Amino acid sequence: MGLVDQERLAVEAKRYLEMLRADIAVSAKVSSLGVAQQQLVEVAKALSLEARIVIMDEPTATLSEPEIVRLFATIRTLKQNGVSVIYISHRLQEIRQIGDRVTVLRDGRVVDTRNIADTSLDTLIQMMVGRTVSQRRIRARKTAGPAEVLRVTSLSRGTALKKIDIVVHEGEIVALGGLVGSGRTELARAIFGIDPVDEGMISLMGRPLASPAPVKCIAGGMGFLPENRKEDGLALILPVKDNIVQASLRKLFPLGILNHRLEGATARKYVADLSMACPSISRMTRFLSGGTQQKVVLAKWLCTESRFLVFDEPTRGIDIGAKEEIHVLMNNLAGQGVGILMISSELPEILSLSDRVYVMREGAIVAELDTEHTDQEEIIAYAAGGQ
Repeated sequence: MGLVDQERLAVEAKRYLEMLRADIAVSAKVSSLGVAQQQLVEVAKALSLEARIVIMDEPTATLSEPEIVRLFATIRTLKQNGVSVIYISHRLQEIRQIGDRVTVLRDGRVVDTRNIADTSLDTLIQMMVGRTVSQRRIRARKTAGPAEVLRVTSLSRGTALKKIDIVVHEGEIVALGGLVGSGRTELARAIFGIDPVDEGMISLMGRPLASPAPVKCIAGGMGFLPENRKEDGLALILPVKDNIVQASLRKLFPLGILNHRLEGATARKYVADLSMACPSISRMTRFLSGGTQQKVVLAKWLCTESRFLVFDEPTRGIDIGAKEEIHVLMNNLAGQGVGILMISSELPEILSLSDRVYVMREGAIVAELDTEHTDQEEIIAYAAGGQ
């Protein structure tokens, strides 16, 4: 009759969130949630439809390992109840865990459809990329120097961050591990001066930053690739060239006068250097693929020639070919002396790409591990509160 039963609405919403074991208040504004929690709400919404076919497009892109386990348990329950699931993902290990059959697409065409049990990961990768992709540990040689590009001392912000102490050296890739809600993104935003802190000290290139703010951090040699590239990393309604020079306007045009010829030449250089699938530097950024959009964000910060970069989920939601390219680029940047702080929910990515990992739980650093002498189980144990 067009009336909404608010009490039943809350009960039903809570029931679907509990199926995913998602600790989210049903009265919370979705805009106030993190990207991972928003993803869980989206999955719960799909479950509430009680459809016979459910399409899940990159449902685990922002989820931690325990949350992925819970989602897979829900998917298996749906299958047992006769529900069919079309599962779209770039994470091949997940496809092997949850899928029965796999169809590989490349450049808008079907490459092949095969039974999961009869198809190796290497075969899937070759079908997806059209060539062999290395699965070895990328950071075979450490390049860290003695100079510090970042030091954070006793950084605190309400209940989100508690007495954080971390350090990143030149030529070093340091990861932040932990479950969703552990405070990793909050720490990155605080370091870049987006969110204020209650106490603590941030030093950039050996110099203390008084009252950190993005403009000061950029001037000091820091760049920040945010988790949500569409909302926080790009101006989607602007062309590629505008996005690439966006953070370097003062460096490129110190007199405040825009030189369109220099802007175009700079943009074309980074489009070529990063092998962007981009028909023109005047192409609106919103029309590009996720992987190419991420390369535009990368180009924006490479253009600033920053000596310290924060990568928050740098390969989330992009194909395995683009992911490999970004991994190689990050490793090369470290080889040139750039210090990198990387946040990733993919433990294989942390282990293959970083030198050290700080594990966070409930806003605090609970462990610092050498990635050559640890494994996924140890990282998860610290992140979840075990030993």
